[in-house]
Amino acid sequence: MSVLKAYRFKIYPDEAQKQFFVATFGCVRFTYNHLLVASQQKKEQKLTPAKLKKEYPFLKETDSLALANAQRNLEKAFRRYFTGKSDFPKFKHKSNPWQSYTTNNQGHTIYLKEGQLKLPKLKSLVKVNYHREITGQIKSATISAKNNTDFYVSILCVEEIPSLPQTSQSITIAYSPSELLEGSQSLLQITFNQDSLVTKIDKVQKKLKIRAKVARKNRIPLAEAKNYQKLKERLARLQVSQKEKKEDFFDQLSYYLVCHFDQIMVDATIIENNQEACTVVFTKADWHCFYKKLVYKSNWYGKKLIDLD
Repeated sequence: MSVLKAYRFKIYPDEAQKQFFVATFGCVRFTYNHLLVASQQKKEQKLTPAKLKKEYPFLKETDSLALANAQRNLEKAFRRYFTGKSDFPKFKHKSNPWQSYTTNNQGHTIYLKEGQLKLPKLKSLVKVNYHREITGQIKSATISAKNNTDFYVSILCVEEIPSLPQTSQSITIAYSPSELLEGSQSLLQITFNQDSLVTKIDKVQKKLKIRAKVARKNRIPLAEAKNYQKLKERLARLQVSQKEKKEDFFDQLSYYLVCHFDQIMVDATIIENNQEACTVVFTKADWHCFYKKLVYKSNWYGKKLIDLD
């Protein structure tokens, strides 16, 4: 089965590459917002990135495919709005901690070589944490950054996914706030435990409140309080680690289910009745994240997913 599959890696650009990425984020944001304004004014001639380049020459220095994708994203946002799937498109802001742009692979302009990534318009290769092999054909790459410090790339590929062997087994699963699924610990024969990580997060959050009080007492703005900012960064790293470990568990559990069972039945009615006086490790948002993975993996590997609700 031919599917679209995405791979996400952390990248480590040098200073010149960082400047290129940040400049591209700005140009994409600039293009998106100007096209949004033009669509609201309902001019006779449709504004395009090519026309914007004539008026704003600095746009020529960035990746033209990134600007074209900004236009496509806006058109998609309008389609979702007119079909009632989302609100009216909003302006993109520089203050958003996450910035990104998408570029396409045209004539082998995006590729990985010896732990380095080639991107359009960028002459030098970017160092990447290449921890998973890509076997499919690269279609596009999305560069994203948090606070312009941590950079990532999501590579979209077309891959052939072979169906898994049939097992003639079936299972019924239900949401559990402590295990995600009833009996999931025994299913995987692994232990998912974030107690130590949760304890660290709680301690850092308490210390952060104390540091904030001290800064206010000394009349120091929190943005200028170095100890507060260091602790805030540490808390962010711990929370990212917590999220990544959960997602890794979701991937393991969903893949295990599609490997060992041909028919997976989901008893969604138990979700509402399962909120007992127990420690909530997995929220309903976690459950929906896991369920999405289970849906597409069942489709990929030729297994049947049945919603009993």
